[in-house]
Amino acid sequence: MAAFRGVYTAPELKPTPCGLLSVATVKTHTSSDYDERWVRGFSYEFDSLATTRILTTNDDDVTGGELYDASDEQYYRDYSPFFIEVEIARSTFGLPAQDRFAIALKQLEAATQKAVELELWSGVAATAATNSNVFLSKEGAATVPASGAHTASNALFHLEQAIASSPTGASGVIHMTRDVASILGSKIVYASTDGGKTGKAMTRLGTEVAIGSGYSGIGPYSVTGAAPSATNRWMYATGPVEVHLSKSEIVNESLSQGINANINDMVIKAVRSAAVYFDPSIHFAVRVAVPATV
Repeated sequence: MAAFRGVYTAPELKPTPCGLLSVATVKTHTSSDYDERWVRGFSYEFDSLATTRILTTNDDDVTGGELYDASDEQYYRDYSPFFIEVEIARSTFGLPAQDRFAIALKQLEAATQKAVELELWSGVAATAATNSNVFLSKEGAATVPASGAHTASNALFHLEQAIASSPTGASGVIHMTRDVASILGSKIVYASTDGGKTGKAMTRLGTEVAIGSGYSGIGPYSVTGAAPSATNRWMYATGPVEVHLSKSEIVNESLSQGINANINDMVIKAVRSAAVYFDPSIHFAVRVAVPATV
């Protein structure tokens, strides 16, 4: 019996569940000139920093009745977007009917969540561009409510309580790496959505949890113990997260543009612009002691 010499197509690429895009508000932009102006940079507002106090029925101040003084706060921040790119190399002797552009676009779509997670946590593009973007581990941006290293469970309750310090008592998002989420076990609840095809995670108090494959685990820069290691991670709590994504586009004008005739290979690139930021009224970090692996 002759051996099968056909080719099976690649399996579907599925971003990991409970990632950042499962909890963020995502705005996917069109390619129209008006809608793409945000790529040049923009400002974002937030309504969570309000001066809030309790008064008597005679409008008199109450001792200990001021929840938050926002008189010196800024109600907007500036943001500079970044780009996500995938590059694939395919032989010119590949399957004749294979749409190489479609492959690149599919890979870009699949990789978007991880790339956005990395930028939110580590700010690699913001650091390289030396702009003012705020990211989780940015030096001096996050407050550490409990010093030292804590078990994952204790770090979680410190962050839950820190969220309560939000000026308006708004809900937040807790960010963690996948290994820390695994340690927490039943303290993290998985909620199936979309008929079980996708889902999101939350704490037992209902706080949304982003478990990012692109999260590095690094702590706030210049803080003691910031570097992640086999036994050291960080968790963060922030206000609500927003993500902007442009339409994915192929860089090559044609297949021939990417061909290297010397090796009968072609390189195809797909790119999209992105932005990720959060309401800064909640920004806390706690160091986690991770059990050493055997």
